[in-house]
Amino acid sequence: MKDENKVNLVRPLAAALLLGCALPALAQTFSSGSTGADGALTIAADTNTTVKLGGVYNYTTVTINAGRTLRFFRNLDNAPVVILASGDVTINGNIVVSGSDTVNGGGNAVGPVPGAQGGPGGFNGGSSGYSNIGVPTVPPTAGQGPGGGAPATGAGGVYAAPSAFVGLTPLFGGSGGGGATGAFNNTSGTFAFSGAGGGGAILIASSTRIIVNGQIRANGGNGGGFNTGICTGPGAGGAVRLVAPDISGAGSVQTLRGSPGTCNLVGGDGRIRFEAFTLTGFTGSTIPVASVATSPGAVSPAGNPQLSNVPTLTIASIGTLAVPANPTASYSTPDLTLPLGTANPIPVVLNATNTPVGAPTVITVRVMPQGGLSSVPVAASDHTGTFASSQATVNVTLTAGQVTVLQASAAMTLTGQTASLFPLIDGEPVARVMVAATPGAASTLSLVTKSGREKRLEELTAEERIKVALAWEAMKGGN
Repeated sequence: MKDENKVNLVRPLAAALLLGCALPALAQTFSSGSTGADGALTIAADTNTTVKLGGVYNYTTVTINAGRTLRFFRNLDNAPVVILASGDVTINGNIVVSGSDTVNGGGNAVGPVPGAQGGPGGFNGGSSGYSNIGVPTVPPTAGQGPGGGAPATGAGGVYAAPSAFVGLTPLFGGSGGGGATGAFNNTSGTFAFSGAGGGGAILIASSTRIIVNGQIRANGGNGGGFNTGICTGPGAGGAVRLVAPDISGAGSVQTLRGSPGTCNLVGGDGRIRFEAFTLTGFTGSTIPVASVATSPGAVSPAGNPQLSNVPTLTIASIGTLAVPANPTASYSTPDLTLPLGTANPIPVVLNATNTPVGAPTVITVRVMPQGGLSSVPVAASDHTGTFASSQATVNVTLTAGQVTVLQASAAMTLTGQTASLFPLIDGEPVARVMVAATPGAASTLSLVTKSGREKRLEELTAEERIKVALAWEAMKGGN
Protein backbone atom coordinates (compact mmCIF):
# COMPACT_ATOMS: atom_id res chain seq x y z
CA MET A 1 0.00 0.00 0.00
CA LYS A 2 1.09 3.55 -0.64
CA ASP A 3 0.99 4.67 2.95
CA GLU A 4 2.83 1.69 4.43
CA ASN A 5 6.22 2.40 5.98
CA LYS A 6 8.61 -0.24 4.70
CA VAL A 7 11.83 -0.64 6.61
CA ASN A 8 14.94 -2.59 5.83
CA LEU A 9 17.65 -3.27 8.35
CA VAL A 10 21.33 -3.89 8.52
CA ARG A 11 22.38 -7.15 10.06
CA PRO A 12 22.75 -7.13 13.86
CA LEU A 13 25.89 -5.28 14.82
CA ALA A 14 27.70 -8.14 16.49
CA ALA A 15 31.42 -7.25 16.67
CA ALA A 16 32.43 -10.69 17.96
CA LEU A 17 31.39 -14.32 17.53
CA LEU A 18 29.61 -14.96 20.83
CA LEU A 19 29.77 -18.42 22.31
CA GLY A 20 26.46 -20.32 22.33
CA CYS A 21 24.92 -21.51 25.55
CA ALA A 22 26.16 -24.83 26.89
CA LEU A 23 23.76 -27.76 26.44
CA PRO A 24 21.73 -28.64 29.52
CA ALA A 25 23.24 -31.42 31.60
CA LEU A 26 20.17 -33.61 31.10
CA ALA A 27 20.83 -33.89 27.37
CA GLN A 28 24.30 -35.36 27.90
CA THR A 29 25.23 -34.78 24.26
CA PHE A 30 27.82 -32.58 22.63
CA SER A 31 29.24 -32.19 19.14
CA SER A 32 32.83 -31.13 18.58
CA GLY A 33 31.95 -30.04 15.07
CA SER A 34 34.53 -32.37 13.53
CA THR A 35 33.90 -33.19 9.88
CA GLY A 36 36.12 -36.27 10.11
CA ALA A 37 37.92 -35.11 6.96
CA ASP A 38 41.37 -35.97 8.40
CA GLY A 39 40.35 -39.53 9.29
CA ALA A 40 41.70 -41.42 12.31
CA LEU A 41 44.99 -40.31 13.89
CA THR A 42 47.25 -42.89 15.54
CA ILE A 43 50.71 -41.93 16.82
CA ALA A 44 52.80 -45.12 17.07
CA ALA A 45 56.20 -43.38 16.78
CA ASP A 46 57.55 -40.05 18.03
CA THR A 47 56.34 -37.38 15.62
CA ASN A 48 57.31 -33.74 15.18
CA THR A 49 55.02 -31.74 12.93
CA THR A 50 54.46 -28.12 11.91
CA VAL A 51 50.91 -26.98 12.59
CA LYS A 52 48.85 -26.68 9.41
CA LEU A 53 47.78 -23.17 8.44
CA GLY A 54 44.70 -22.30 10.48
CA GLY A 55 45.59 -24.98 13.01
CA VAL A 56 42.32 -26.98 12.80
CA TYR A 57 42.32 -30.79 12.47
CA ASN A 58 39.09 -32.76 11.88
CA TYR A 59 39.58 -36.36 13.03
CA THR A 60 37.28 -39.30 13.65
CA THR A 61 39.39 -40.66 16.52
CA VAL A 62 42.77 -39.78 18.04
CA THR A 63 45.11 -42.27 19.70
CA ILE A 64 48.55 -41.41 21.11
CA ASN A 65 50.25 -44.68 22.03
CA ALA A 66 52.03 -45.07 25.37
CA GLY A 67 55.64 -43.86 25.31
CA ARG A 68 55.12 -41.89 22.11
CA THR A 69 55.12 -38.10 21.66
CA LEU A 70 53.33 -35.89 19.17
CA ARG A 71 54.96 -32.45 19.18
CA PHE A 72 53.61 -29.47 17.28
CA PHE A 73 55.70 -26.51 16.07
CA ARG A 74 54.22 -23.18 15.03
CA ASN A 75 53.51 -22.20 11.44
CA LEU A 76 53.80 -18.74 9.86
CA ASP A 77 50.28 -17.78 10.97
CA ASN A 78 51.03 -18.94 14.54
CA ALA A 79 47.61 -20.56 14.89
CA PRO A 80 46.95 -22.55 18.07
CA VAL A 81 46.44 -26.30 17.68
CA VAL A 82 42.76 -27.28 17.44
CA ILE A 83 41.98 -31.01 17.44
CA LEU A 84 38.32 -31.84 16.79
CA ALA A 85 37.22 -35.50 16.95
CA SER A 86 33.86 -37.12 16.34
CA GLY A 87 34.95 -40.13 18.41
CA ASP A 88 37.29 -40.90 21.32
CA VAL A 89 40.55 -39.07 21.99
CA THR A 90 42.91 -41.39 23.88
CA ILE A 91 46.22 -39.92 25.07
CA ASN A 92 48.40 -42.63 26.57
CA GLY A 93 51.58 -40.90 25.39
CA ASN A 94 52.34 -37.18 25.12
CA ILE A 95 51.08 -34.17 23.20
CA VAL A 96 53.50 -31.22 23.39
CA VAL A 97 53.03 -27.58 22.32
CA SER A 98 55.69 -26.12 24.63
CA GLY A 99 57.91 -23.11 23.92
CA SER A 100 61.62 -23.40 23.13
CA ASP A 101 64.42 -22.78 25.63
CA THR A 102 66.61 -19.68 25.53
CA VAL A 103 69.01 -19.61 22.58
CA ASN A 104 72.66 -19.57 23.64
CA GLY A 105 74.75 -17.58 21.19
CA GLY A 106 77.90 -18.70 23.01
CA GLY A 107 81.07 -16.65 22.79
CA ASN A 108 81.04 -16.36 19.01
CA ALA A 109 77.91 -14.33 18.37
CA VAL A 110 78.18 -12.03 15.36
CA GLY A 111 75.00 -10.10 16.09
CA PRO A 112 71.80 -10.21 18.17
CA VAL A 113 70.41 -13.70 18.69
CA PRO A 114 66.70 -13.95 17.69
CA GLY A 115 64.27 -14.81 20.44
CA ALA A 116 63.50 -18.45 21.11
CA GLN A 117 60.35 -19.67 19.39
CA GLY A 118 57.08 -19.87 21.27
CA GLY A 119 54.83 -22.89 20.94
CA PRO A 120 51.99 -22.72 18.38
CA GLY A 121 49.70 -19.88 19.42
CA GLY A 122 52.34 -18.66 21.91
CA PHE A 123 54.89 -15.86 21.63
CA ASN A 124 58.62 -15.66 20.99
CA GLY A 125 61.21 -14.60 23.51
CA GLY A 126 63.01 -11.29 23.16
CA SER A 127 66.15 -10.99 21.03
CA SER A 128 69.50 -10.67 22.74
CA GLY A 129 71.56 -7.52 22.84
CA TYR A 130 74.94 -7.34 21.15
CA SER A 131 78.15 -5.62 22.12
CA ASN A 132 81.60 -5.79 20.53
CA ILE A 133 84.65 -3.61 20.04
CA GLY A 134 84.10 -1.07 17.26
CA VAL A 135 80.48 -2.14 16.80
CA PRO A 136 77.55 -0.03 18.00
CA THR A 137 75.80 -1.66 20.94
CA VAL A 138 72.43 -3.19 20.08
CA PRO A 139 70.00 -3.36 23.03
CA PRO A 140 67.96 -6.50 23.78
CA THR A 141 64.22 -6.60 23.22
CA ALA A 142 61.27 -7.56 25.40
CA GLY A 143 59.56 -10.90 25.06
CA GLN A 144 56.60 -10.88 22.69
CA GLY A 145 53.00 -11.20 23.86
CA PRO A 146 50.87 -9.06 26.20
CA GLY A 147 52.91 -10.16 29.22
CA GLY A 148 56.32 -10.34 27.56
CA GLY A 149 59.33 -10.15 29.88
CA ALA A 150 61.24 -6.88 30.08
CA PRO A 151 64.53 -6.63 28.14
CA ALA A 152 67.94 -6.48 29.78
CA THR A 153 66.58 -7.53 33.20
CA GLY A 154 65.87 -10.99 31.85
CA ALA A 155 62.39 -10.93 33.38
CA GLY A 156 60.20 -13.95 32.70
CA GLY A 157 57.12 -13.81 30.51
CA VAL A 158 53.62 -13.64 31.98
CA TYR A 159 50.65 -15.41 30.37
CA ALA A 160 48.49 -12.26 30.40
CA ALA A 161 46.52 -10.60 33.18
CA PRO A 162 46.14 -12.84 36.28
CA SER A 163 42.38 -13.30 35.83
CA ALA A 164 42.13 -12.98 32.07
CA PHE A 165 40.34 -15.48 29.85
CA VAL A 166 39.40 -18.16 32.35
CA GLY A 167 37.32 -19.80 29.62
CA LEU A 168 40.26 -19.63 27.17
CA THR A 169 38.30 -17.84 24.46
CA PRO A 170 40.07 -16.51 22.54
CA LEU A 171 42.68 -19.25 22.69
CA PHE A 172 46.31 -18.14 22.85
CA GLY A 173 49.58 -19.18 24.46
CA GLY A 174 52.11 -17.68 26.83
CA SER A 175 54.34 -14.64 26.42
CA GLY A 176 58.09 -14.82 25.83
CA GLY A 177 60.88 -14.02 28.27
CA GLY A 178 63.05 -10.92 27.92
CA GLY A 179 66.29 -11.01 25.98
CA ALA A 180 69.62 -10.44 27.75
CA THR A 181 72.18 -7.71 27.24
CA GLY A 182 75.11 -8.85 25.13
CA ALA A 183 78.52 -8.91 26.80
CA PHE A 184 81.96 -8.71 25.22
CA ASN A 185 84.81 -10.75 26.64
CA ASN A 186 88.35 -10.09 25.35
CA THR A 187 89.14 -13.78 25.48
CA SER A 188 85.96 -15.41 24.23
CA GLY A 189 84.28 -12.75 22.10
CA THR A 190 80.64 -11.67 22.37
CA PHE A 191 78.11 -13.57 24.44
CA ALA A 192 74.45 -13.18 23.45
CA PHE A 193 71.40 -15.01 24.81
CA SER A 194 67.77 -14.65 23.75
CA GLY A 195 64.69 -14.89 25.92
CA ALA A 196 62.80 -18.19 26.03
CA GLY A 197 59.56 -18.81 24.11
CA GLY A 198 56.13 -18.91 25.69
CA GLY A 199 54.13 -22.13 25.84
CA GLY A 200 51.71 -22.80 23.00
CA ALA A 201 47.94 -23.26 23.04
CA ILE A 202 45.84 -26.31 22.24
CA LEU A 203 42.13 -27.09 22.18
CA ILE A 204 41.01 -30.72 22.08
CA ALA A 205 37.29 -31.37 21.63
CA SER A 206 35.59 -34.76 21.30
CA SER A 207 31.95 -35.62 20.72
CA THR A 208 32.36 -38.71 22.94
CA ARG A 209 35.23 -38.61 25.45
CA ILE A 210 38.81 -37.61 26.15
CA ILE A 211 41.06 -40.00 28.08
CA VAL A 212 44.36 -38.63 29.39
CA ASN A 213 46.66 -41.28 30.82
CA GLY A 214 49.81 -39.66 29.45
CA GLN A 215 50.69 -35.95 29.35
CA ILE A 216 49.60 -32.79 27.60
CA ARG A 217 52.31 -30.12 27.93
CA ALA A 218 52.12 -26.45 26.97
CA ASN A 219 55.03 -25.28 29.12
CA GLY A 220 57.13 -22.17 28.71
CA GLY A 221 60.73 -22.50 27.53
CA ASN A 222 63.56 -22.42 30.07
CA GLY A 223 65.63 -19.31 30.66
CA GLY A 224 68.98 -19.43 32.39
CA GLY A 225 71.97 -17.86 34.02
CA PHE A 226 75.43 -18.03 32.50
CA ASN A 227 78.95 -17.68 33.85
CA THR A 228 79.22 -14.29 32.18
CA GLY A 229 76.62 -12.94 34.60
CA ILE A 230 73.93 -12.83 31.95
CA CYS A 231 70.37 -13.89 32.80
CA THR A 232 67.64 -14.62 30.26
CA GLY A 233 63.90 -14.69 30.87
CA PRO A 234 61.93 -17.95 30.93
CA GLY A 235 58.75 -18.19 28.86
CA ALA A 236 55.28 -18.15 30.37
CA GLY A 237 53.13 -21.26 30.37
CA GLY A 238 50.58 -21.68 27.57
CA ALA A 239 46.97 -22.86 27.46
CA VAL A 240 45.13 -26.20 27.27
CA ARG A 241 41.36 -26.45 26.81
CA LEU A 242 39.66 -29.87 26.83
CA VAL A 243 35.99 -30.14 25.84
CA ALA A 244 33.94 -33.38 25.75
CA PRO A 245 30.94 -35.08 27.40
CA ASP A 246 33.38 -37.09 29.52
CA ILE A 247 37.00 -36.47 30.54
CA SER A 248 38.86 -39.24 32.39
CA GLY A 249 42.30 -40.77 32.98
CA ALA A 250 45.19 -40.69 35.42
CA GLY A 251 47.65 -38.57 33.43
CA SER A 252 48.68 -34.94 33.73
CA VAL A 253 48.13 -31.62 31.98
CA GLN A 254 50.78 -28.91 32.36
CA THR A 255 51.07 -25.25 31.42
CA LEU A 256 54.08 -24.42 33.58
CA ARG A 257 56.34 -21.39 33.33
CA GLY A 258 59.86 -22.15 32.19
CA SER A 259 62.70 -22.69 34.63
CA PRO A 260 64.80 -19.58 35.42
CA GLY A 261 67.99 -21.60 35.88
CA THR A 262 70.29 -19.97 38.42
CA CYS A 263 68.90 -16.45 38.00
CA ASN A 264 65.79 -16.62 40.18
CA LEU A 265 63.65 -14.91 37.54
CA VAL A 266 59.97 -15.70 37.91
CA GLY A 267 57.66 -16.05 34.93
CA GLY A 268 53.97 -16.93 34.89
CA ASP A 269 52.10 -20.21 34.66
CA GLY A 270 49.52 -20.64 31.92
CA ARG A 271 45.87 -21.71 31.97
CA ILE A 272 44.05 -25.06 31.88
CA ARG A 273 40.34 -25.51 31.24
CA PHE A 274 38.20 -28.69 31.49
CA GLU A 275 34.61 -28.65 30.20
CA ALA A 276 32.58 -31.87 30.54
CA PHE A 277 29.36 -33.33 31.90
CA THR A 278 31.42 -35.96 33.72
CA LEU A 279 34.85 -35.38 35.27
CA THR A 280 34.77 -37.86 38.13
CA GLY A 281 36.84 -40.33 36.12
CA PHE A 282 39.82 -37.98 35.91
CA THR A 283 42.19 -38.83 38.77
CA GLY A 284 45.30 -37.26 37.29
CA SER A 285 46.86 -33.85 37.92
CA THR A 286 46.68 -30.38 36.38
CA ILE A 287 49.52 -27.93 37.02
CA PRO A 288 48.39 -25.24 37.63
CA VAL A 289 44.91 -26.11 38.85
CA ALA A 290 42.38 -26.20 36.02
CA SER A 291 39.23 -24.13 35.86
CA VAL A 292 36.23 -26.41 35.39
CA ALA A 293 32.84 -26.14 33.68
CA THR A 294 30.21 -28.83 34.30
CA SER A 295 29.10 -28.91 30.67
CA PRO A 296 30.97 -28.60 27.36
CA GLY A 297 31.11 -25.07 26.01
CA ALA A 298 30.70 -24.12 22.38
CA VAL A 299 33.48 -24.78 19.90
CA SER A 300 33.40 -22.66 16.75
CA PRO A 301 34.02 -24.20 13.30
CA ALA A 302 37.48 -22.62 13.38
CA GLY A 303 38.02 -23.95 16.89
CA ASN A 304 38.94 -20.53 18.16
CA PRO A 305 36.03 -18.08 18.61
CA GLN A 306 36.81 -14.45 18.12
CA LEU A 307 36.97 -12.16 21.11
CA SER A 308 33.84 -12.72 23.16
CA ASN A 309 34.08 -9.69 25.44
CA VAL A 310 34.11 -6.85 22.89
CA PRO A 311 30.99 -4.74 22.27
CA THR A 312 27.92 -5.81 20.33
CA LEU A 313 25.04 -3.67 19.09
CA THR A 314 21.79 -4.90 17.54
CA ILE A 315 18.63 -3.26 16.25
CA ALA A 316 16.02 -5.05 18.34
CA SER A 317 12.75 -3.49 17.18
CA ILE A 318 11.18 -0.76 15.06
CA GLY A 319 7.82 0.54 16.17
CA THR A 320 5.91 -2.47 17.44
CA LEU A 321 7.77 -5.03 15.31
CA ALA A 322 10.76 -7.15 16.30
CA VAL A 323 13.65 -7.25 13.86
CA PRO A 324 14.11 -10.53 11.93
CA ALA A 325 17.14 -12.61 12.93
CA ASN A 326 18.87 -12.29 9.54
CA PRO A 327 17.90 -9.08 7.77
CA THR A 328 18.96 -8.70 4.15
CA ALA A 329 19.07 -4.88 3.99
CA SER A 330 17.86 -4.89 0.40
CA TYR A 331 15.81 -2.09 -1.09
CA SER A 332 14.07 -4.59 -3.36
CA THR A 333 12.75 -6.87 -0.59
CA PRO A 334 11.80 -5.24 2.73
CA ASP A 335 12.68 -7.16 5.88
CA LEU A 336 9.51 -5.94 7.59
CA THR A 337 6.49 -3.75 6.85
CA LEU A 338 5.09 -1.52 9.56
CA PRO A 339 1.32 -1.68 10.15
CA LEU A 340 -0.92 0.64 8.15
CA GLY A 341 -1.36 3.94 9.98
CA THR A 342 1.92 3.82 11.95
CA ALA A 343 2.68 7.44 12.74
CA ASN A 344 6.01 9.26 12.87
CA PRO A 345 8.19 9.54 14.84
CA ILE A 346 8.81 5.79 15.15
CA PRO A 347 10.83 4.39 18.07
CA VAL A 348 13.86 2.25 17.23
CA VAL A 349 15.20 0.12 20.09
CA LEU A 350 18.86 -0.95 20.17
CA ASN A 351 20.44 -3.54 22.44
CA ALA A 352 24.13 -3.34 23.40
CA THR A 353 26.54 -5.54 25.36
CA ASN A 354 29.98 -4.82 26.80
CA THR A 355 29.44 -1.14 26.18
CA PRO A 356 29.92 1.88 28.50
CA VAL A 357 26.53 3.39 29.26
CA GLY A 358 25.62 7.01 28.54
CA ALA A 359 28.02 9.83 27.72
CA PRO A 360 31.17 7.77 26.93
CA THR A 361 29.29 6.08 24.08
CA VAL A 362 27.81 7.96 21.13
CA ILE A 363 25.16 5.88 19.36
CA THR A 364 23.81 6.99 15.99
CA VAL A 365 21.10 5.58 13.73
CA ARG A 366 21.39 6.38 10.02
CA VAL A 367 18.11 6.59 8.13
CA MET A 368 18.67 5.82 4.45
CA PRO A 369 15.60 6.00 2.21
CA GLN A 370 16.29 5.57 -1.47
CA GLY A 371 17.96 8.78 -2.59
CA GLY A 372 18.29 10.25 0.89
CA LEU A 373 20.28 10.13 4.15
CA SER A 374 19.90 11.46 7.67
CA SER A 375 21.58 10.67 10.99
CA VAL A 376 19.75 10.61 14.31
CA PRO A 377 21.86 10.59 17.49
CA VAL A 378 20.76 8.78 20.62
CA ALA A 379 20.72 11.08 23.64
CA ALA A 380 22.99 9.85 26.43
CA SER A 381 19.99 9.86 28.79
CA ASP A 382 18.21 7.42 26.46
CA HIS A 383 21.02 4.85 26.78
CA THR A 384 20.38 2.94 30.01
CA GLY A 385 21.35 -0.30 31.72
CA THR A 386 24.72 -1.76 32.66
CA PHE A 387 28.07 -2.24 30.95
CA ALA A 388 27.18 -5.90 30.41
CA SER A 389 23.71 -5.24 28.95
CA SER A 390 22.15 -1.92 27.95
CA GLN A 391 19.38 -0.50 25.79
CA ALA A 392 18.97 2.68 23.76
CA THR A 393 15.92 4.18 22.06
CA VAL A 394 15.80 6.78 19.28
CA ASN A 395 12.82 8.19 17.38
CA VAL A 396 13.15 8.32 13.59
CA THR A 397 11.01 9.69 10.78
CA LEU A 398 10.24 7.37 7.86
CA THR A 399 8.68 8.17 4.49
CA ALA A 400 5.42 6.31 3.87
CA GLY A 401 5.40 4.01 0.84
CA GLN A 402 9.20 4.01 0.51
CA VAL A 403 11.70 1.33 1.54
CA THR A 404 14.23 2.64 4.04
CA VAL A 405 17.42 1.02 5.28
CA LEU A 406 18.44 1.63 8.89
CA GLN A 407 22.01 1.37 10.09
CA ALA A 408 23.33 1.83 13.63
CA SER A 409 26.78 2.50 15.02
CA ALA A 410 28.39 3.18 18.38
CA ALA A 411 31.57 5.16 19.04
CA MET A 412 33.37 4.86 22.37
CA THR A 413 35.94 7.52 23.14
CA LEU A 414 39.02 6.37 25.06
CA THR A 415 41.05 8.47 27.44
CA GLY A 416 44.18 8.29 29.56
CA GLN A 417 45.11 4.94 30.99
CA THR A 418 42.38 3.08 29.11
CA ALA A 419 43.63 4.28 25.72
CA SER A 420 47.17 3.18 26.56
CA LEU A 421 46.01 -0.44 26.93
CA PHE A 422 45.10 -0.72 23.25
CA PRO A 423 47.66 -1.56 20.56
CA LEU A 424 49.13 1.29 18.51
CA ILE A 425 47.78 1.81 14.99
CA ASP A 426 50.66 2.74 12.67
CA GLY A 427 52.48 4.16 15.66
CA GLU A 428 49.51 6.22 16.90
CA PRO A 429 47.47 5.59 20.07
CA VAL A 430 43.84 4.58 19.71
CA ALA A 431 41.36 7.41 20.41
CA ARG A 432 38.04 5.60 19.99
CA VAL A 433 36.46 2.25 19.23
CA MET A 434 33.75 2.03 16.56
CA VAL A 435 31.10 -0.68 16.22
CA ALA A 436 29.41 -0.41 12.83
CA ALA A 437 27.90 -2.39 9.97
CA THR A 438 27.17 -1.95 6.30
CA PRO A 439 23.82 -3.03 4.85
CA GLY A 440 23.69 -6.74 4.14
CA ALA A 441 27.17 -7.40 5.54
CA ALA A 442 28.63 -8.62 8.79
CA SER A 443 29.32 -6.02 11.44
CA THR A 444 32.77 -4.69 12.17
CA LEU A 445 34.70 -3.37 15.15
CA SER A 446 37.42 -0.84 14.37
CA LEU A 447 40.12 0.97 16.32
CA VAL A 448 40.46 4.61 15.25
CA THR A 449 43.25 7.07 16.05
CA LYS A 450 42.84 10.83 16.58
CA SER A 451 44.11 11.52 13.07
CA GLY A 452 41.58 9.10 11.59
CA ARG A 453 43.76 6.06 10.97
CA GLU A 454 41.58 2.97 11.28
CA LYS A 455 42.16 -0.76 11.64
CA ARG A 456 39.46 -3.40 11.85
CA LEU A 457 39.55 -6.19 14.43
CA GLU A 458 40.16 -8.91 11.85
CA GLU A 459 43.21 -7.01 10.56
CA LEU A 460 44.95 -7.12 13.94
CA THR A 461 47.67 -9.60 14.80
CA ALA A 462 47.06 -12.25 17.46
CA GLU A 463 49.03 -10.18 19.97
CA GLU A 464 47.04 -7.05 19.14
CA ARG A 465 43.74 -8.90 19.51
CA ILE A 466 44.76 -10.09 22.94
CA LYS A 467 45.56 -6.50 23.93
CA VAL A 468 42.08 -5.45 22.80
CA ALA A 469 40.50 -8.20 24.89
CA LEU A 470 42.60 -7.27 27.94
CA ALA A 471 41.75 -3.59 27.47
CA TRP A 472 38.06 -4.41 27.35
CA GLU A 473 38.34 -6.49 30.52
CA ALA A 474 39.92 -3.45 32.19
CA MET A 475 37.07 -1.21 30.93
CA LYS A 476 34.55 -3.69 32.27
CA GLY A 477 36.20 -3.61 35.67
CA GLY A 478 35.91 0.18 35.76
CA ASN A 479 32.17 0.16 35.06
